[in-house]
Amino acid sequence: MQEWIARIPSIELAEPLWLLLLPLLALLAWIRIRRDRLGKNPAILFPGLERLRDSGFEANRALRHLPQWLRWSALVLCVLALAGPRMVIRQSEAEARGIDVMLALDISESMLQKDSSGKSRLDAAREVARSFILRGSNDRIGLVVFRGKGYTQCPLTVDHEVLAMLVDHLSPLVIQDEGTAIGSAILIATNRFKGSTSPQKVIILITDGQNNTGDVGPATAATLAAQNGIRIYVVNAGFKVGGSAANSSSESSGHAAMDEESLRGIARTTGGGYFRAEDPSVLDNAIKTIGRLENNRYTGQFVERRTGLFFFLLFPAVLLLVLEVLLSNTRLLRLP
Repeated sequence: MQEWIARIPSIELAEPLWLLLLPLLALLAWIRIRRDRLGKNPAILFPGLERLRDSGFEANRALRHLPQWLRWSALVLCVLALAGPRMVIRQSEAEARGIDVMLALDISESMLQKDSSGKSRLDAAREVARSFILRGSNDRIGLVVFRGKGYTQCPLTVDHEVLAMLVDHLSPLVIQDEGTAIGSAILIATNRFKGSTSPQKVIILITDGQNNTGDVGPATAATLAAQNGIRIYVVNAGFKVGGSAANSSSESSGHAAMDEESLRGIARTTGGGYFRAEDPSVLDNAIKTIGRLENNRYTGQFVERRTGLFFFLLFPAVLLLVLEVLLSNTRLLRLP
């Protein structure tokens, strides 16, 4: 509970002495209102005001003092901006710096099998991968796709928009080789971490089959990843699909058999985790759980990130002043 409360953003002021102008503004506003009520403000008297009222030129009582309120509100915002407010957000070092994540996505033919709703395993994997990429983190994320061979679709990057676009256009046609080279995919993803200084390096492996090709076995690749401090989270995306003959033949000719023990062994070897997705919604929950596990794993000190709010206050103040000038010289022009 205390840790959650500590994460609530707070506001600090770099130049709090500017706030002493607020009582002065309040005093000036009171003097102005009092003079208006006593009729002591200088004015020019115009004959025939009743005619103007009858013609519809009199402003609504609720709007009559709107320009003044806009002006005083703008002045208050300017004073607050001069006080130098900053939002302070406390984050763990992992959240502030981000972690390095390689997505290893199976794009073999069996991933094209569809469930009763018409959504294929690859469609579901694309959706959850896109959601994971665009969740608003500071992580560097890369993408490896694999079939009979592995291929780096995108190296580690913080340009999440571009990576999400690449995920949207994934197709099995990227790689022509048949089969499922899980070991090769892990090895390629592991090599992508060379030069990484992040304290947390993670591979998220999404597949629906067993390793049946490639020069490196999954166990060997997982051992190499563990030696490099990389955790692997395995998501078994082999949820149930429609039972049509076409799907059945595709499954038998591909890599339908689920070698769960081998996939669990990959996760155990690297200190990661194993998730079995029974349907697309479970697949989505598995990816979200992995994100939470990695964010909660780091137990180091918290760091503070400050964001200046000067322009966030000055910009609306300028808009209010412009609006006040426009209204004061058009529809809400005062006579006298």
